[in-house]
Amino acid sequence: MKEFIKGNLTKPIFQLASILVLFVLLVGLLYIAMSEEERALSPNTAWEIMASCVLFFSLVNCVFSLQSKSVTTYWRDSIFSFMGLLVIGGALAWLFSGVSLKDAGSISWILFVFSFGYLIFLSIANIMKFVVELAQKQDKRLRGEE
Repeated sequence: MKEFIKGNLTKPIFQLASILVLFVLLVGLLYIAMSEEERALSPNTAWEIMASCVLFFSLVNCVFSLQSKSVTTYWRDSIFSFMGLLVIGGALAWLFSGVSLKDAGSISWILFVFSFGYLIFLSIANIMKFVVELAQKQDKRLRGEE
């Protein structure tokens, strides 16, 4: 099991599945712990947890993008996984809370900002990777290894 997780940790689909499992666990535990009155006072709790999971996916995905072999494949899988997280996570949050995204207040704007932030983080990580690879190639040329 440990080797399976270690081998798949850099795959965006595995990250998506892990984040969705984490989301369901957190919402389930929270709803078990909350009383009926507390749930009535904060109906957006599932949406807030979903937005936190989106931000966590963004961070994890961008960090692991530095280890990817093929940038284009990783970007494609990452963006599709991110969109899947928004759709599946949104459906689960709506199912758990009974509140649509339109009625969840500022959560839609938070998700909008997180989406653009994710693309910026992913771009910065790939630019950093490119600069490091370029510096390593230049260093090899200077040492006469190429």
